[in-house]
Amino acid sequence: MIKKTLFNGGLVTGIYILCVYFFETQKIIFPVFMITAFIASMYLTYKNVIASFLPLLIIWIIHLFLPDSELNTVIIYIIFTPLTFLLGFYLRNKSYLLKIVYPFILLFIGLYGFVNLWYYMANFNAYKMNASPVMLFTSNRNDEIRLDTIQNKVIVLDYWTTRCGVCFKKFPDYDKLYLNYKDNSKVLIYAVNIPHKRDATGYAKSMIEKYNYQFPVLYSDSDTIPKQLGFDKYPHLIILKNGKVRYNGYPALGEDNLFVNSLKDEIELLLKE
Repeated sequence: MIKKTLFNGGLVTGIYILCVYFFETQKIIFPVFMITAFIASMYLTYKNVIASFLPLLIIWIIHLFLPDSELNTVIIYIIFTPLTFLLGFYLRNKSYLLKIVYPFILLFIGLYGFVNLWYYMANFNAYKMNASPVMLFTSNRNDEIRLDTIQNKVIVLDYWTTRCGVCFKKFPDYDKLYLNYKDNSKVLIYAVNIPHKRDATGYAKSMIEKYNYQFPVLYSDSDTIPKQLGFDKYPHLIILKNGKVRYNGYPALGEDNLFVNSLKDEIELLLKE
């Protein structure tokens, strides 16, 4: 019994690891893993169903303490994985119709629900109306630019660091957003570098300039502003208007099938005020 339980737990955990390794986005990882787990749970005993979930729980708990961990992703999996295992076990002797319907539900959740739920959770408390701290930065030409005193403009700031791989993955979509609003005098869009303690002088500038993005880049000399605004993970987006922080979170950019927290939608809402 113990060997079988360990085997089942290792098998399910292995399936999850393979999904993460072979598939890039949660739109694919989530439904593939969940459907596989659903089918596997039909052949497990009740005790093995519970035991098979435990190794994954340990992995997710460890994941929470890793750099750039995604708490929202872990929460979604912790909710749906035991539900999927138990439902598969429950439906093992039920009609085939019910067994077919749930995988389609999982597929729908993967394509539409996961990304919307993730961004909703990530931005649950993002809407603000707080006075902005002093936003003084240096441009590529070493000019000082202060943003919190600018009036009647929507100012979008994408905070990034040189150690943030996700930041660089998002930059092409951010560049498209910038080009979309380039000729709109009411919108200012910047990427703001926060220095990493191990960065050499000028490293961030040389790193971003080689990509030839069109959006302007500003440089901070410290992480004071992130501390004042209460964030320490990147990328992170701040939207200002009339000296107020109006959005402090991680709105979506370049995502398909999104109904909530689209960065473009947030900009348009502020433009209409």
